[in-house]
Amino acid sequence: MKNFLQRKNILLYTNRVIQILLAALLIVIITPTKSSFKYEFQQGHYWKHETLTAPFDFAIQKTDKELDDEKNELILNHKLYFEYKDISSNTQNEMEKNLQNKLKDYESSSQDLERIIKQCDKILDKILSHGVISNYKTNSKQEDNIQSIIVIKNNTAQEHDIDEYYKIKDVENIVSDLIKQNAASFNENEIDVITEIITKSISPNIVFDKKKTDEILQSMLDDISLTKGLISKNDKIISKGEIITPEKYQILSSFRNEYEGNEAGSNRYIADIGQYLLIVISLIAMVLFIYNSDKSIFFNTRKILMIYMVILLMIAMTMGVLYIDQKYLYIVPLCLSPILIRTFYDTKVSLYVFLVSIIIIGFSVPNSFEFIFYQLIAGMIAIISVEHLEKRSEFFNTAVMVFLTYSAIYVAMTLIQDSNLKQLDIYRFIYFAINAVMLLFAFPIVFILEKIFGLISEMSLMEYSNTNSKVLRELSVKAPGTFQHCIQVANIAEDLVHEIGGNALLARAGSLHHDIGKIMTPMYFIENQTTNLNPLNEMSNEESASIIIAHVINGIKLAHKYKLPEPIIDFIRTHHGTSKTKYFYNKEVNENPDQTIDASKYTYPGPRPFSKETAIVMIVDSVEAASRSLKEHSEQSISNLVDNIIDGQIKDNQYSNADITFADIDKIKQILKNKLQSIYHVRIEYPVNQKEQK
Repeated sequence: MKNFLQRKNILLYTNRVIQILLAALLIVIITPTKSSFKYEFQQGHYWKHETLTAPFDFAIQKTDKELDDEKNELILNHKLYFEYKDISSNTQNEMEKNLQNKLKDYESSSQDLERIIKQCDKILDKILSHGVISNYKTNSKQEDNIQSIIVIKNNTAQEHDIDEYYKIKDVENIVSDLIKQNAASFNENEIDVITEIITKSISPNIVFDKKKTDEILQSMLDDISLTKGLISKNDKIISKGEIITPEKYQILSSFRNEYEGNEAGSNRYIADIGQYLLIVISLIAMVLFIYNSDKSIFFNTRKILMIYMVILLMIAMTMGVLYIDQKYLYIVPLCLSPILIRTFYDTKVSLYVFLVSIIIIGFSVPNSFEFIFYQLIAGMIAIISVEHLEKRSEFFNTAVMVFLTYSAIYVAMTLIQDSNLKQLDIYRFIYFAINAVMLLFAFPIVFILEKIFGLISEMSLMEYSNTNSKVLRELSVKAPGTFQHCIQVANIAEDLVHEIGGNALLARAGSLHHDIGKIMTPMYFIENQTTNLNPLNEMSNEESASIIIAHVINGIKLAHKYKLPEPIIDFIRTHHGTSKTKYFYNKEVNENPDQTIDASKYTYPGPRPFSKETAIVMIVDSVEAASRSLKEHSEQSISNLVDNIIDGQIKDNQYSNADITFADIDKIKQILKNKLQSIYHVRIEYPVNQKEQK
């Protein structure tokens, strides 16, 4: 047996090492490897390192703001392109046709009609030769600033003053003015008709070419230089103790980017190996911490794998955003990590897993110190806000707290770096808001993780602790005595777990469901019998024991029917461990002293409790049930009952698989005695006044 346990432990530890190595490999694959820049710096702070000189030539990169300003300036002042179209003949023909049709109503002579058409042709030719510009859509600021345009005529582009051309909206007034100048050539009654026909016949011949304009603009935007200067090799970059101004900060950032990107060939593989080793070290430290903090997590493969999955999810999200644009880095909801881990595990584990996650991510993000500071403080606030998570709506409160934390840190960082708030970027607050909103996805992610890894969160435990659930309502109706027993066990077990440590909510949910198997045969259990008739009295001891033992198997079947999670089903399996139905076993032994009794037929199938919570529920279940059979609930009788039951279970090795100590058991005994005395109102015996009796 000892050799078997040793081999089992060696196999487990080997699996943990393999998991660490594989997880580290996946992280290296999805994260960009870069040469590590050994200097940390912040704008507005002093340069704390030695005087830095350039080891190679590099260009000074423009800031995002400078690039945005250049783009906006270009968009605001770029030239609009128009195409000249010769439409004179078509327009003239259309106008003459309309004039002939319309002037018939005025009974004009053919000579008058010829004269009018001739004059109208001159007006039309004059307007079109001057040029009529089409409408064009652009932003209002640019429209106000347009002084000149580019006109393409006969494949030749020339710049013209925009005021050289008539606007389409002014054509009617222009036609009217030209007709008035030639008033002698027209009949007064025909002027309005002629004006209308000429105006309607004219269409723009200087036409806005949006496609060409956009192509030229995009080409100009693409040609914007990303750099604004050059630092030559051996030039001094910054002196020790010098304050890091915005200009120096940009030079240092440019140097860092050039340094980290200046890798190839064998250097790349060396950097990969270095990054892999750092990640392995980080994961080993995390697993060792978990081992010392909560061994139940370390020994549970599903729980460990869930932690790795959360870490990989956060890293993949961050790398995806960095691939798109690093300015969106703070949209990534990294505080999901501590929230998700805290939902299943305790505060210490969630904080340490989160810390390792952001350190690993920090290898690949710009301004890693600033990044880690942001995430660490926000993550701690997130953990605090979900410390007592009882309602799913409280995720909203967590999101608000994280948004306020990010915003406060950003304002403080801006004051340090710029000494004023003029440089605050409103988009940064929008990114923080998106980040906070995405934290609300913790709710569906928790549900998915529960299904994938068979775990159970505190939120789900709150739901399973509700006595109005279907299975518990059925228990209260069909087996009311058992239902009251389960509630009493739940109350006591929860208090005990609070005292000695463990998941009190899990103990409560497990206690409420541990006897649901009695729903199938409620009247065979004395707590549900309302008369003196006990059907077990008509059966043999072996048959009676089999019915009593069956409530465990029946409970597991019902649990699967109602889709209860495995951690709760474990309480149904283990609440009797591998103990015997002593009443019927002892009775059979006493009735047949000369026969060998098969003890296996009177023994529960187990397994024995394998956690602190399941062990406590076994203890409370046995003690609470037995306390009901006491004829006298005195302090001594309750104390003896508790000691005898727990000592008997210890002797029977029922706690051998559970992480429970003798110190825990002593504390459990004392608390149980106090609880039962309170329940049964045990009071001291008052002395008798012997004088009054005489």
